[in-house]
Amino acid sequence: MPITIREAHDDEIEKLIPLLREAEPLERALRWSLANLVDAVYRIDDAQKLIGVVTLQWRDEPAEIIDLAVHADRRGQGIGKKIIAWLLDEGRRRRKHEILVGTANSSIDNIAFYQKCGFRIDHVRKDYFWYYEDPLFEHGIRVRDMLVFRVDLHAEPFEAQQRLRVVASPHFKQPS
Repeated sequence: MPITIREAHDDEIEKLIPLLREAEPLERALRWSLANLVDAVYRIDDAQKLIGVVTLQWRDEPAEIIDLAVHADRRGQGIGKKIIAWLLDEGRRRRKHEILVGTANSSIDNIAFYQKCGFRIDHVRKDYFWYYEDPLFEHGIRVRDMLVFRVDLHAEPFEAQQRLRVVASPHFKQPS
């Protein structure tokens, strides 16, 4: 059965909170962002089973992905990349020019993931995670700053840019 992405109904949001807490572990902060930043919540299902959720702020330019979570047992299967591809298409459909996404300075896997999806490092929101009362650590690194990535929705697709660079430089191997 194909993966489906659809906007969540208001009466479904509470059921999405546990999975969203994998993206934002502090429930108080998560609920604040849902009330104040987010204007769209999408659920991702496989055979009518929830496997992911993403929250966005479309109202501004650039648009911003606020939280993205894929169920732990479905990570590493390309689902996150499918979600991002769908969001980029949705952004173009909404006539957006750019989309931002942020992740903690310590979230090494996320930092690599967003770059693999075509996002580029844009700026740092210093001390963004000030609201964590107890220090959080990932990979032995304290969560402090948010690294913000940006993708231009009207630029040449990342994969095509990457192929052009590989052909032009003998130092890189063709990605498989």
